[in-house]
Amino acid sequence: QRHGKKVHVLFSKKRVGLAASRNDAVDFIKLLEAKHEEAGLKSTQEDLILLMLQPGAQLVSHNWLGVVTPALIVPPPILKTEHADENTAMAMKLSNAVSFPVEGAPHKATSFNYYFAPVLTDPSAQDMSMSNGMSFPTPALQGAATAMRLDTFFNLASLDETLTEEWQANLDLSLNLWLCADGIDVLTEISVKASEQEHTAPLTPKEAARFAAAWMDSKSATDVYYTISETHSKLTRLEWDTSMARAKASGNFAAGLQSKCRPFSWYAEHVNAALVAPVWTDDAALGDDATTHDEDVVPDNKQEENPVNTEKLKWNVEEKKDEPKQEEPKEEDAQDSDAIPPNPHKDPRLPSKPIPQSRLDLLSTAKPIDLTYVDMTDGFKEFPHKGAKDADGNWGYVHDETALRKNPPEFVFPNLERACARQDNHRKMLTEKVFVDLEAHEAAEKSGKKRDTIFCLVYTISTAHDRIPYIRETWGSKCDGFMVGSNKTDASIDAVNIPHEGPEEYNNIWQKVRTMWAYIYDNYYEKYDWFHIGGDDLFLIVENLRLYLESEEIKVAANGGFYLPDGSETEQTPLFLGRRFAYAGNMDDIFVSGGSGYTLNKAALKALVVNGLPNYFPHAHTFSEDTMIARIFKKMGIVPYDTKDEAGGERYMPFMPGHHYNYQMPKDISKDWYAKYSIDIKFGLDHCAARSVAFHYVKQDAQKRLFALLYHLCPKEITDK
Repeated sequence: QRHGKKVHVLFSKKRVGLAASRNDAVDFIKLLEAKHEEAGLKSTQEDLILLMLQPGAQLVSHNWLGVVTPALIVPPPILKTEHADENTAMAMKLSNAVSFPVEGAPHKATSFNYYFAPVLTDPSAQDMSMSNGMSFPTPALQGAATAMRLDTFFNLASLDETLTEEWQANLDLSLNLWLCADGIDVLTEISVKASEQEHTAPLTPKEAARFAAAWMDSKSATDVYYTISETHSKLTRLEWDTSMARAKASGNFAAGLQSKCRPFSWYAEHVNAALVAPVWTDDAALGDDATTHDEDVVPDNKQEENPVNTEKLKWNVEEKKDEPKQEEPKEEDAQDSDAIPPNPHKDPRLPSKPIPQSRLDLLSTAKPIDLTYVDMTDGFKEFPHKGAKDADGNWGYVHDETALRKNPPEFVFPNLERACARQDNHRKMLTEKVFVDLEAHEAAEKSGKKRDTIFCLVYTISTAHDRIPYIRETWGSKCDGFMVGSNKTDASIDAVNIPHEGPEEYNNIWQKVRTMWAYIYDNYYEKYDWFHIGGDDLFLIVENLRLYLESEEIKVAANGGFYLPDGSETEQTPLFLGRRFAYAGNMDDIFVSGGSGYTLNKAALKALVVNGLPNYFPHAHTFSEDTMIARIFKKMGIVPYDTKDEAGGERYMPFMPGHHYNYQMPKDISKDWYAKYSIDIKFGLDHCAARSVAFHYVKQDAQKRLFALLYHLCPKEITDK
């Protein structure tokens, strides 16, 4: 009774898989261990042996513990040297596991092939002779009964709790033990009775991609892809690479295993002889268009003695000893080799230039979002989904966001000549560096391809409505959808009264913007591809913004970072675009400046409204809406994407053009917030991207002046001077 109950049964509130159940059990045992040590029932030097039994399994050998213990903890006499006596010699605790053979069955090692299907093989004569027939190594666990020290399991590099089935969980545990610990042996002196095992099917492509992403180098992962594609003829390289990328981006994925543990190539060469890499013939090189016959190549446990049928498969197998030694990748290529796995048959959806690793890292923590609309209104009863009021104060108003584009006002600028003639840094930046790429815009318009649609959202208050006509006469009508969020509805300037929690004041802009985003999602989500928000002093170059959003890089980024979309996607990687700032210089606290606004794709907008707004800072009152948005996104694994151009120029500007033309980094950056917050900026003409998309602090006549300079509306006699 001093030790308490001998049997404990754990019940989970929700259904979990085998891997998660094992972890829960070990966590509980660690608590019992601490309790027994505290009570003096166990010393800290004593080890607990963890025995995992398959359901229905029974131990045949009563002395199993006496056989298992010396296989896991090497007794002191074996280690004694001439300089140590028996009193000082210490036992060596191994980080290995032992497996029990099934009674009456021939002694077999369990391996797996590139299908991740189990393969039974005879132990080699050398392995048996080294232990006098007492044990032999096995590349994977058989599963009926497995023992190891409790601390071995507890300290494993990674155990994937998403794995629900026995073979998946044993496979992950086996790779942990071989690549990050001391391996697995089958002990022949003890056995276990086990119920007849069910047929173990190979992993699905998504499951295989997750294992490959966690444990394999790019070459091994490619071998798995080509092997699995033989039995899944519709599996494309795009789907495989996307599955690997999504596995890496999932919140419970163990990153960095390949740097912490032994390389998978070592395991394939020295441990698992069943991993024979395919050498592809011309027929196999047809890739996705090749004709395959599933019945010819499906691996079956009935073929245990001949797991790889070289006559039926579409590749030729060569002995590993004849393979030339692969050259180690150069240091500068090491990152890229993992970013885009090698593809000998180029997929047309590969971008012309891969996304740099630094930007892939920014995408890696974001989970893909299902783009299906989810209704969050709940009867429009509560903020932020109460909706808008019309000019008479009636709820339920929905603005016609296309009104401005369908009926744009005339551009009228009485001060045009004087504004164009002014020689200052604003003009220098807009005539010497920044330009509207009208040629590319017009080519895209004539191409016949569907263009991305942009909804532009400006926030203001009724006392600043006089600023809005300047936006409407310049860039506003270039947006596919346009709306001004305000505290007063005025259809003549596209202003909409969207009430929100708390007072209408500067120190409560967060609640204002929070409610505006909910209104946009509720009413316009399904009609647009992109959503841009900014204040009433924002100047947007819509043609450049649209071209940027339609660029290969952004399309690939929104598709997971590896391949161009084909138009059939139902999920999207959320993108949060704008001018990145490091809060007070802290690179772990990156946000997007609200000055020039920020741009969200559909996935980001849905993530914000459906998952972010209800759960984070719902009642906070603050002016810093930009940092609040960034913090919400960060909690969901979405971080601001780097929007610099290839020359390092910024696309989103927090000030007027002339400020950036003239700005130089001060000697003491602690006295300049802009210097402290900025991330690797350039100076002078180099600061702004040639195809910049946004500027800030552009008010009234300045809106028209920038518009005239950029769109060549200045009189020729002035521009020629």
